[in-house]
Amino acid sequence: MTDPAGAERVADQVVRGGVQRATGFVATNLLTAIGAVALLRHLGVEDFGRYGTVIALLSIVQGISDAGLTMTATRELSLRDSDRRRDLLAHVLGLRMALTGAAVLAAVGFAALAGYDHDMVLGTLIAGGGVFLMSVQSAMLLPLMVELRNGRVAISETLRQGLLTAAFLVLALAGAALLSFFVAQLVAGVLLLALTPLLLAREHMVRPRWGLGQLRALTAVGLPVAISTVLGVVYLRMLVVLMSLVSGSEREIGYYVTSTRIVELFVGLPFLLITVSLPVMTLAARDDEGRVNYVTARTTEILAIGGVLIALVLAIAADPLVLLLGGDQYGPAGDVLRIQAFVLPFVFLAAAWTPTLLGMGRAGVLVAASSVGAITLLGAGLVLIPELGAEGAAAAAVAGDVTVCLVTYVLLRRVGPGRSISLTALGRIALAAVPAVAIGLADVVPDLVGAVLAAAVFVAAALALRVVPAEILDAARGLAARVSRR
Repeated sequence: MTDPAGAERVADQVVRGGVQRATGFVATNLLTAIGAVALLRHLGVEDFGRYGTVIALLSIVQGISDAGLTMTATRELSLRDSDRRRDLLAHVLGLRMALTGAAVLAAVGFAALAGYDHDMVLGTLIAGGGVFLMSVQSAMLLPLMVELRNGRVAISETLRQGLLTAAFLVLALAGAALLSFFVAQLVAGVLLLALTPLLLAREHMVRPRWGLGQLRALTAVGLPVAISTVLGVVYLRMLVVLMSLVSGSEREIGYYVTSTRIVELFVGLPFLLITVSLPVMTLAARDDEGRVNYVTARTTEILAIGGVLIALVLAIAADPLVLLLGGDQYGPAGDVLRIQAFVLPFVFLAAAWTPTLLGMGRAGVLVAASSVGAITLLGAGLVLIPELGAEGAAAAAVAGDVTVCLVTYVLLRRVGPGRSISLTALGRIALAAVPAVAIGLADVVPDLVGAVLAAAVFVAAALALRVVPAEILDAARGLAARVSRR
């Protein structure tokens, strides 16, 4: 029988790790926002659209080069002793280098064949070098994730974005051309890799290996995760690349990339939970089914509240946010953001279930959900983008994410843990959003004021309806107590 106290300790451990990573996430996003202002205002709508297209292509490359290795390695490292961990880590590092190098070259070939201009093709090659270095650095950090040293991981993530933002600011002040901003990716990668040994213990430093036996075993375990990861990344970036192929307007591409850039500031938050909780969920799946159910139910409720809260704020404050970041020339992107913000509740929910499925070795469920979502998104994009441009792409993104969420939930119930999720609690979270939505629709106060008011009303309603998990309340009380003692 499951020990409820033990289950709560597991959930508490996940929450604490999530808070550490979330703190770094906030710092990283502040830096990202500063860098985005520099990019948006310096490059202008069309050049920012070209920049965003290349970065979206390279994001696909990064996902393909990862090929599920991060999730697979995190799970496998959690189950091995120190000596076997070092050998596995060395092979993960070697495989990551080989896959990333090949994927970057493939991206350059795609850019050339797709008819991208000279700066975009060359930029793909140069920035791809930065992606290669950052991919290697990410693999080096895997031991920290397994050992739940989330503070150091957060430092690395903040440092990565800090280097990029500093480069963007210098280039913008110098009046640099588009190509220089691709070079910034490479420079940041070199500096980040050079600083990474300072975050790692000596036993974490390994040389890459390419032993065929270990690589075959790693591939056999990780192939379903790899397929799911590739589909997920392609799915998230597909619309930007699709717009570059079927949209005749560089300005529409610029508007959509701008909206996507803002949404992406928040999309990464739930995926931090995957790396924080996966080692815990892997051991729980092996030892105690009850703990898996308990943590799955709690994380579902936590991320549902977070996704709805952020979606409400973005949808109501869309226009002032776009104008703040880019200025009047980006005004139409506000309508795009107002639509695309509603991907967040569904992204957050699907992310809540990913550690459970990976910990159970059920990556096939993620493959199925991502496949159906990608097909839905592609079909909706091909229909809507030619007629509606950036707003059509945003609507296609919502359709794709809703599909992924629903398919994942249905399959999660079939394998077991989904039955522990309280639909009543999710219904109360939706009910708590009703007065907040009414504030946004009333449009009687300035948008920024309305966004803050709606957020406060939603949180108050969620507390009144008793849908905020106890772990969050306990963490908030603990933080308040520490602050008061200081």
